[in-house]
Amino acid sequence: MTLKNFLKFEMACLCLVLSLFSLASWADSSEQESTNASSYLLMEASTSSSSINWDIDDNGQADALTDGLLFLRYAFGLNGDFLLNGLISSDSVITSSAEIEAELAAVYASSGDIDGNGSVDALTDGLLLLRYLFGLTGTNLINGVVGDGATKTQSAALESYMSGLMPQAPYIKLNGSALVSHEQATVYNDAGATATDVTDGSVEVVKSGTVDASEAGNYIISYSATDSEGNISRILTRSVTVADTTAPTITLIGESAVELELDASYEDAGATATDTVDGAVEVVTTGSVDTSAAGTYSLTYTATDSVGNIATTTRVVTVEEPRIETINVSATNNGGWAYIIDGVSKPDLTLKIGTTYTFKYPSSHPLRFSVVSDGIHNGGAEYTQGVDTSVAGQITITVTSSTAKTLYYYCRLHARQGGKITVN
Repeated sequence: MTLKNFLKFEMACLCLVLSLFSLASWADSSEQESTNASSYLLMEASTSSSSINWDIDDNGQADALTDGLLFLRYAFGLNGDFLLNGLISSDSVITSSAEIEAELAAVYASSGDIDGNGSVDALTDGLLLLRYLFGLTGTNLINGVVGDGATKTQSAALESYMSGLMPQAPYIKLNGSALVSHEQATVYNDAGATATDVTDGSVEVVKSGTVDASEAGNYIISYSATDSEGNISRILTRSVTVADTTAPTITLIGESAVELELDASYEDAGATATDTVDGAVEVVTTGSVDTSAAGTYSLTYTATDSVGNIATTTRVVTVEEPRIETINVSATNNGGWAYIIDGVSKPDLTLKIGTTYTFKYPSSHPLRFSVVSDGIHNGGAEYTQGVDTSVAGQITITVTSSTAKTLYYYCRLHARQGGKITVN
């Protein structure tokens, strides 16, 4: 028979077995379910020794979709990649074709003749094993697959024979990954492992080793399980690497964006930094601000912890050119003098911080400022901070953050001529 025909025949047999398995599951709800290959990584604490049982890939359990099909393919004469393709699970310990073939050869020679007819045959012994690993019993196990001249023809005898060659120790598997990276100074919660035994069912897993999350390093945790008869599972390990990979946290003192007037004084407020492992960390500031030149300046704050994790943040300082605005003021008399600005009589005004305003007024109506409504005509004094009256016919005020937030403009010669100013 050619290799192509072998493969076709194997698939046909597998479909037959699966259909019989479905029938048996319907007829007997107490039968076992098939076990899918697990998806986690494993690390062996020591080299596993080969034993003569149905656990061909040495992962601790005999499974239909790995060990059963490996035996069936081997009985059909397949080897190399054709033997292994698609059947090695993620927790298989033996994975190379040479090792798998050696394991199969030992099983084949010592116990492959399941029905006892003197030969090992794919369509009898191979299918008997596959059905058994799928959980079939009784007539569903033996129907059509017991060879001529078999010495074991009853289901009970065949089940007893195959049961004796199942792995006796509990099957153990990790929860989660075998390789874990953990952040230093944070709580470590181990995912543990689970173990099941053919006879005992769920078995307690014994864990050894601890992880000190406060100290960087590599920690090994081992897991094993022992059944009620003293059979010990293989030992699995998890490697936990604790390391500080988080940079310090920098907190700016003050705002991250600052606006300054030209030639204003500036003293940076700085920043602080904390690290989960080191605590308080020094902050280094680079960059400078030249308040004599308008522009945008960046100050960079850097903090480095003891293992070299670096954090940075910045503050942007903008030094602005003074803004200049001219306001033309006229005056009219309509039962009393009043300033007219933009066509409005005695309007309330808003002046912006960082702007210089020049009010041009008629010479016969000298405009002034006060913190009191109507200024000197109402017991107030002339406001002079940032004010320049050196040029005839105009008054200039440079509005800064220290300028009074409420002012009034008035005429030095005539009462009740001005209005209110709001500074913001």
